[in-house]
Amino acid sequence: MSKNLHAVVEQLRQALASRSADAFTDVFADDAVYELRFGLPGQPRRFEGVQTIREHMKQATAGGIAQLLSFDEVRATVYETTDPEVVVVEFEPEGSVRGGAAFRFASSLGVIRVRDGAVVSYLDYPNAVGAAEAVGMLPELAAMLAPVRPGSAKEVVARLIEVSAAGDYDAMLDLYAPDVVIEIPFAPPGVPTRSAGKEHLAARIEAVRGLWRFERADGVNLLETADPDVVVAEYTLHGSVTATGRPFASTYVMIVTVRDGLIAHSRDYGNPAVSAELMREVAGA
Repeated sequence: MSKNLHAVVEQLRQALASRSADAFTDVFADDAVYELRFGLPGQPRRFEGVQTIREHMKQATAGGIAQLLSFDEVRATVYETTDPEVVVVEFEPEGSVRGGAAFRFASSLGVIRVRDGAVVSYLDYPNAVGAAEAVGMLPELAAMLAPVRPGSAKEVVARLIEVSAAGDYDAMLDLYAPDVVIEIPFAPPGVPTRSAGKEHLAARIEAVRGLWRFERADGVNLLETADPDVVVAEYTLHGSVTATGRPFASTYVMIVTVRDGLIAHSRDYGNPAVSAELMREVAGA
């Protein structure tokens, strides 16, 4: 392992031991990407840019299960790879729960790419179950992870807007039926106006993943119809183009049919002028 990689891993280890989000992210490049590969349902999983990563880390260490753990030591088991920029590290903290009980468990595995002495990519596979067990909160975690189907079409669509605004594509896909039909009457040139099947939807999402990021939704208005399975949703998504950083806002109207807690059919109307301009900018970048 190169000196740079060794120094970076040691700094990360010390930062985890001290629970310092600032120290942890000091070793990240400005344009670094951090991904939670074992993220919890409904939570954002991809963070781009050191400032965004730092804010996430501060929130993660200040709340939830993490705030109940006090670390005395963090061990790091390092696995070198044939790629000189990549190292795989398993972190194992030990300490005590606030209240006295001791713990020691493998907390996460990180696949870390380092370039010029800075982390440019960090794929994090955290052990949420181990942390929950350490503080005696396994029942609470199990309840959180249990598959819960929203009870109404309105709840499903509200959830869709929530996870879309968070950029959580996996949670978004979970809301669609396997045979879902998506129609986009105002699709810009080159975008299909109709797709059938969840696999086609997943492929379309994968094709644009990383080109832009959504940050929030507003102007949400959910209109129930005479058919309890059909909801009309109005909302605006705010985000920015990844390559240029330019902010944008795109307003949508969707007519959504929900069956058995999953979206079976959706007609999605977006502002065609905004969509076309966004596609041109992404293509140019």
